Amino acid sequence: MSLPLTTPPATTDPPPRPVARTVADLVGGTPLLEFRMEGVDPAVRLLAKLEMLNPLASVKDRAARWMVAEAERSGLLPATGGTVIECSSGSTGISLAALCVPRGHRCVVVMPDNATEERRLLLRALGAEIVLVPHQDGLLAAWEHAEALQRATPGSWVPHQDRNEANVRAHYETTGPEIWADTDGRVDVLVVGVGTGGTLSGTARFLKERGDVRVVAVEPERSAVLSGGEGGPHGIPGIGAGYVSDITDTDLIDEIVTVPDAAASDTAARLTRSLGLPVGVSSGAAAWASAEICRVPPRAGTTVVTIFPDSGERYLSTLRG
Repeated sequence: MSLPLTTPPATTDPPPRPVARTVADLVGGTPLLEFRMEGVDPAVRLLAKLEMLNPLASVKDRAARWMVAEAERSGLLPATGGTVIECSSGSTGISLAALCVPRGHRCVVVMPDNATEERRLLLRALGAEIVLVPHQDGLLAAWEHAEALQRATPGSWVPHQDRNEANVRAHYETTGPEIWADTDGRVDVLVVGVGTGGTLSGTARFLKERGDVRVVAVEPERSAVLSGGEGGPHGIPGIGAGYVSDITDTDLIDEIVTVPDAAASDTAARLTRSLGLPVGVSSGAAAWASAEICRVPPRAGTTVVTIFPDSGERYLSTLRG
């Protein structure tokens, strides 16, 4: 027995879409999905922006596209045949590697040795070179290694996503406007995991310029630097860098929620089963934090928008449950 359609079938041909010429043309335009969390009043609308539907299944596609384009425009990177070296826990490196392919750039990714095997395999499939560094040494040590590689590689460029303003502009110019348009300007709360801070800073700045939007930052309980704690190893890849980056605009943050590793992983597994979409661990953290801020019930009709940064396919070997 087939399930009923949730919308009537189209009676006219859909409007034509422009034909993409490279993978960069496919970045952005991701949809919002309504979801539910246990204990949250049904009168509160929870929406997740599905960044897994970018071409490389990550919100980092946006930052990578803008950083590479700006580097080529400014002459830091040639139009073709350059070398890109970046420090990444995985997703930014994957996005950069994909963008390097049609441009003929060499891509070297410095990443912690606890990065999932799925991420390593994908990077290698895209032709990237991987340099593993001890995860216990922290991200700042990994950045030092990337910078040493740059000094030893003439003509190379390090995007440095944690201090690159193009990272923020990508979200100010695309993520924020998309959320505003798709909600018809009805956004009360924005919940965002913080890694480099680019997604939060760009998206929050755009939304706060247009309405009274409360911004909630999400970080790992075991690396709660925004909350005044110390950085350290944790189990939520993609957020919780262990330091506050240069591009993180903390003035935009109204509230901070810290998330236990197990809560993020368990929530990601439950969402995958309830939504039928494999969401990543940082998406689990964002959803858990979204539910936490609703423990003190907001008024009926409140719209809470969060961002699911990537796909759970990159974590299948580590997800709990």
